[in-house]
Amino acid sequence: MPRSRLTVGTILREPVETVMRFVAWYLAQDADRVVMCFDDPEDPAIDLLGNVERIECIRCTPEFWERLGISPEARFTKRQNRAMGYVYATIADGWFLNVDSDELLHLDGRTLAEEVGGQGRDIRAIRVEPVEHLNTPDSDGMHFRCLMRPWMQRKVYGDLAPVMKPRQGLMGHTLGKSVTRAGLRDVVVRQHWVQTADGEALTDLTLGVGEGAYLMHFVDQGYEIWRDKLPWRLSARGFRGPIRDMLVEVLDGPDPDPGLRRLYDMFFVFDQARLDILAECRARFDLRLDFDQLVAEQLS
Repeated sequence: MPRSRLTVGTILREPVETVMRFVAWYLAQDADRVVMCFDDPEDPAIDLLGNVERIECIRCTPEFWERLGISPEARFTKRQNRAMGYVYATIADGWFLNVDSDELLHLDGRTLAEEVGGQGRDIRAIRVEPVEHLNTPDSDGMHFRCLMRPWMQRKVYGDLAPVMKPRQGLMGHTLGKSVTRAGLRDVVVRQHWVQTADGEALTDLTLGVGEGAYLMHFVDQGYEIWRDKLPWRLSARGFRGPIRDMLVEVLDGPDPDPGLRRLYDMFFVFDQARLDILAECRARFDLRLDFDQLVAEQLS
């Protein structure tokens, strides 16, 4: 098994631009290995990345799933966990980060490799809390919303606050993702963490905004992509509670798109006034990034 300080793993089916952004980001985080399980075994990104140092591409063919003991038709999350468990088992030492391709882990003033390299032996797993990318047509740079307390949600969302409460003001998950030591025995890799055989989630340390740690979740990539993925996210239990009821009601109507567009704007589009409210609530994170430059630097 290869030895490494930091291995990043993901299973994905995304546009090439998203794949390149993901790879460049984690190479810049000083990952020794970026292992990518392509849910489409004919993904064109495989040929582009096949000979890039520190990148490993796995084609998720029916034969691959058969070796892992799971059907290619199994629910995506089950296949995801099985694939990432397979990657974890290939790591001899160091740390393992399991993330989706739309999740980029940022740390103020240090790389992820530096962060895990400074941890004591008593730390087995570190969970990093999420922030969500926003559509901000009136403002330069990238802007994210952070986990919110109820009073923040009321100030930011008004009448929509009860719908946003179950996810603490976010649209995606609130659990974040974990980076875990390699070589732990009798553990199971799950979406958000590694857990023991009896179901205990391993989290010895949690990092968030206060520690300058952000799992930047690009859950929104424009209305059309959000609209196209909505039926799948609903079927995969990506939405629950009142927000699911609201979306299903609109989606089942005779002309769903105008209503869905209004909901999308309320969920994701933040003009300067809404950004200012986020800042007042201390629930806003800003970062200036040039992904084209990053990709050019890392994958030239």
